[in-house]
Amino acid sequence: MNHRLLPIAACLAFPLMGMGGAAHASTPGQSLGAVVGEATFVIGAASLLQEDGSSRALDRGAAVRVGDRIETKAGGHVHLRFVDGGRLSVRPASRLHIESYSHSAQQPQLGAIKFRLDEGVVRSITGSWGEAARERFRLNTPVAAIGVKGTDFVVRSDMERTAASVYTGAITLTPLANNGCGASVGPCISGHEKLLSDDMKGQILEYSRRDATPLLVVTDTVTRNARAGEITAARTEKSQTQALDDLRTEPTPVKSLTSEQKAVEVAVYTPPVAPVAPPPPPAPEPPVTVAPTPAPTPAPAPAPPPVAVQPPAPVQPPQVTQLAWARNPWTSRAEGDSFVVDYETALKSGWNRVIGNPSYALFQNPDAQGKLPQEGIVSFRLANASAQFYKDAQTAIESVAVQGGALQVDFGRSLFQTSLYMASKSVGSQNIQAAGNIGVTGQFTPTASNAGITGGLNASGTEAAYAFEKTLPQGSLSGVTLWGR
Repeated sequence: MNHRLLPIAACLAFPLMGMGGAAHASTPGQSLGAVVGEATFVIGAASLLQEDGSSRALDRGAAVRVGDRIETKAGGHVHLRFVDGGRLSVRPASRLHIESYSHSAQQPQLGAIKFRLDEGVVRSITGSWGEAARERFRLNTPVAAIGVKGTDFVVRSDMERTAASVYTGAITLTPLANNGCGASVGPCISGHEKLLSDDMKGQILEYSRRDATPLLVVTDTVTRNARAGEITAARTEKSQTQALDDLRTEPTPVKSLTSEQKAVEVAVYTPPVAPVAPPPPPAPEPPVTVAPTPAPTPAPAPAPPPVAVQPPAPVQPPQVTQLAWARNPWTSRAEGDSFVVDYETALKSGWNRVIGNPSYALFQNPDAQGKLPQEGIVSFRLANASAQFYKDAQTAIESVAVQGGALQVDFGRSLFQTSLYMASKSVGSQNIQAAGNIGVTGQFTPTASNAGITGGLNASGTEAAYAFEKTLPQGSLSGVTLWGR
């Protein structure tokens, strides 16, 4: 049976700071569940539905409780951080219910962490409570039960199908139909479960209602056949052959005149002699008048030889050799994108992952040396860029042309500012504007922007890269950039 691979979207970058205050596990009988976490990142439209029936917009810093439902609209995106350090990313067009979040070191059998994903995409990173009681952690979807074993995983689900991918650790996925798994916690063992671990590279677990058991599905043939070291070759700049050919075209020279100059004849005019009269004596004979010799007509000067106009030398884009972007398995390749590699290739290359966002991860060459300059203002040039328009969380429907941009870094004050311009039929003209601080490791921290920005500088400050996500009324823009000097 052929199964269509469902794209999964997830978040690779979560805030790492600790919670500002303590929270407690839920207590039965409360009208509202106990506070168990907070929203650390919110973009787009997201709402919080509480057990008492109230509903409000979800803002950054808002507390989340047991019993709360998190809903995101198209373009909405929420990060949650829980009291035990657990983290959850709720992607656009998703609905998540926090059914339980409790722990007891003395009586671990009374604790439970349980989520229900009714629709959409989430990524979960287990905290200390989940690590201590892995047999009490569960995420249910409408069709499947997912038990985790201290892990970092991604799930996409709707009413008919569930697909899951693992970064670290392992999960078990079990069909919910007729096995009593819905009310339990932890892994569900029914004889129809399937295991997926982080050493099963390039695969996801997929289950639909019409299947008897979950299926292991290869995410990408290219991923499986990628070889180490391909990351450098895949970063090839966009072809400039046609542009150079156009610039080499010279104007056709004007031919010089080749006809010989004709000689000009000298004309002499002699009037007739007057007749001699009979006596009286003849009148004196008039003098012979010679017509003046006209000056010769000057020959036209030969045309000067044509001056060949040399075309301007083409402006080469900067070379970026220390940084590279990799797309996650669920991220589609943008049309014309020749510099972003797949995630598996990046891992095999031995390069170091430094940062990422829901769609892409930034890698740096481990041989990169140097340190950031302490002074000077540098304007970087755009080396490569790629962008796509997403109408919902799962499907990129159109490539977006990046038309240009600018990036300026003030090393003395550890500041950056950037702009990027792009357009497509669906989104029209769009721009990215951001400014902010630069950390000691070169990471960008925006303080003002119209989009989510994730990126930074290489070790020596000679190259830069950032990924962006911008929420639009009709969907979202997502893409990556590389910059050099």
